[in-house]
Amino acid sequence: MFRLTGFELEKLWGKRRFRLSCLLLLLLELFLMWYTTLPAEGKAGLSAYKAFQKQISAMSEAEKQAYVTGLKETMDGMALVQDVLMLQGMGNEMGDRLAVQAMKSAPGVFEACYERYQRGDYLTFTDSFWQEQSLIEELYEEWEKTAGYGAYLQSVQERGSVLGGIGIFGGTAGGEEEASFSARNVKKSAEDYAGLSDERIRWMPGKGLIGAMNNVWTDIFLLLSVFLAVGDLILEEKEKRLFYITKSTRYGMGRSMGAKLAALFLHCVGMAAVLYGVNLLFYGVTVGYGDLGAALQSVAAFRESCLPVSIRAYLVLSVLTKGLAAFGFGALLAAVCMAAETIYLPYGVGILFCGVSYILYTAIPGASRWNLYKYLNLMGILKTEHYYGGYLNFDLFGHPVPQRLLTWGLLFLLAAAGTAGSLWFFIKGEKLALRDGRLPAISFFRPHAGLLRHECYKIMIANRAALALLAFGLLAGYREWGQNYYLSVQEAYYQDMMLRLEGELTEEKEQLLLSEQARYQEAFDQVSQIQEMVSRGEMDERAGEDLKAKYNAVTAFYPAFLRAWEQYRRISGEGLPTRPGGNFVYDTGYLYLFGVKGEGTLIDLILLCCGVILAFGNAAAMEDTGGAWNLLGSTRTGKRKVLLYKACLCGASAAVVSLVPFACRMARIGMTYPFRGLSFGAGNLPCCSGVASALPIWGFLLAAALSQAVVLAMAALAVLALSAWRREPLGAYFLAALLLLVPLALLMLGFAAAEGFSLYPIYSWTARLS
Repeated sequence: MFRLTGFELEKLWGKRRFRLSCLLLLLLELFLMWYTTLPAEGKAGLSAYKAFQKQISAMSEAEKQAYVTGLKETMDGMALVQDVLMLQGMGNEMGDRLAVQAMKSAPGVFEACYERYQRGDYLTFTDSFWQEQSLIEELYEEWEKTAGYGAYLQSVQERGSVLGGIGIFGGTAGGEEEASFSARNVKKSAEDYAGLSDERIRWMPGKGLIGAMNNVWTDIFLLLSVFLAVGDLILEEKEKRLFYITKSTRYGMGRSMGAKLAALFLHCVGMAAVLYGVNLLFYGVTVGYGDLGAALQSVAAFRESCLPVSIRAYLVLSVLTKGLAAFGFGALLAAVCMAAETIYLPYGVGILFCGVSYILYTAIPGASRWNLYKYLNLMGILKTEHYYGGYLNFDLFGHPVPQRLLTWGLLFLLAAAGTAGSLWFFIKGEKLALRDGRLPAISFFRPHAGLLRHECYKIMIANRAALALLAFGLLAGYREWGQNYYLSVQEAYYQDMMLRLEGELTEEKEQLLLSEQARYQEAFDQVSQIQEMVSRGEMDERAGEDLKAKYNAVTAFYPAFLRAWEQYRRISGEGLPTRPGGNFVYDTGYLYLFGVKGEGTLIDLILLCCGVILAFGNAAAMEDTGGAWNLLGSTRTGKRKVLLYKACLCGASAAVVSLVPFACRMARIGMTYPFRGLSFGAGNLPCCSGVASALPIWGFLLAAALSQAVVLAMAALAVLALSAWRREPLGAYFLAALLLLVPLALLMLGFAAAEGFSLYPIYSWTARLS
């Protein structure tokens, strides 16, 4: 039996196609983990969590408390300063009154935090206020939950003791309340938590552990690997009619299927260990972990767990459970494969089973009376954080039954039903082969309609280039659409002023700017006078700070005003005998779109290059598989013309896809920073002062979009050339990734020298405008 199991494993993992499929799942998992954890406006990156984890690694629990609370107090002060400045920036009596009330609610905080807010040195782990605030709020909430674990345990026991002390619940008197689910659940909770304490609690951020273990993509890839394994173990042998030979052997009726199921079990547990092991390694490198030997409840998300285990034990138990869940699903799928006569039925049943589980899990609320159906399905089993990291009892006829116990029972039931069904259908032996159940070909393609159309069909449909381009193009577009842009108080002031100034310079607009300049000059003069009075001893320092707060709130907007003032100086020709002319333009949206401000377009280029490589790495090499180049080479212009059409299709389709993230980026930015003055000359934008004034802004935007399209078309042509040179797809994929992706990846990691070997300087030339 053991030798036969090894033979089945060798048949499964010995296939190059199967190994490449599993490797592709692993690479996709790594890609999605990287992509979904990218920083955004209001979302800190993994490097921020790693910096925080490194900072607290050697601290005691008391030191962690002091450090986290200090960070929270600092961010609360900065938030107060920002709120006050925003209210004062409204420029009306109501805003000033609300600002005074906000300062009175926290006396002295504004004065103490204002200068540091202006310097920006409160940003310890990120580069923006919104990212820093969301990070500190998240970490503080986690610490607060973990620090209160002892009080949480005490409250559970107190509820149980109070309930037991009341006669109607304690059993001294009868009644409906005594037999209610709520009463029994409270008493059972007290019993389950009785052996726990806060002695082994060592708080750590939960970002790494939660990201590694609660990853829905990893669950999906694990189930996909089960589809691949069952298809190779069962369907392929049924398609080749090998089961008739197996059944005729001495031990073929039982041991063969038993060995296949044993091989499937080892594959499921092994793939779960590999996939989640890669997750843990990824987050260990990018975030880091604390003491894995600490109690599981050290992670705030797992505080409600009643398991007296360490974090390390939880990880092992979760991975093993996920592997067993995958095996149970695979055993059921194997039984359906043995009973099926067509290749489509098992995959359809498997997808339906997963789909129903997903709908039940997502549609039913956790607090509903129907939550039994939410958690007792395939998706609920894979979410081990609910029954290992949480606490839930189901109401079964008025009695509390632990979710963990019922989940284990369902796991056993799945595995037993699948194993029994597989053996039954195999021993029964009525459907040991697949009948020809192929669906009729549905295609509007006519092979002789033209060479260009023929090549388009081969590359885009037969070679699935359209799928790769569409997937990565939409992924890049979705990323840009998901970006959040926030108006700071200074930016809100600048936006309001520039929208009022938009267009040609008039006497009214000039008076508005000059009056604002005079207001700021007066505020600066008042601050200087107060400082001189304090230095001479004519005023107490505390009183001086209180008095300066009013004028500091005015001068806080001066950097934003300077941006408008610079446009005024350019248009009015300050210091020149004549005015050169021009128009005021609100330029912040253009700065974000061009990449002068914000994150830039490096990640978009990486995603688009991935799509181009996967789409066209086999565009020319596909002709060698059937020896088509030998036939085309015998004609006078056949090979040359085919390559020309391939180049046109590859370049044009890549150029079209490149416009998707650009359009989404422009639309998303325009929701916060409107694009105005499109008909004005591009030279009116401060960052485009060297551009010819005859070119309108909309023309400059079109040129920027077309330049990105040209760059991606060049990348597509390079991939096509590598495909024609190497004449086999794997070599073309590898060389294209080495040429296009590796320099971009190194650049993203901080190696600035790699920029000179990449397409990024050409793709993002607008970011170098000044």
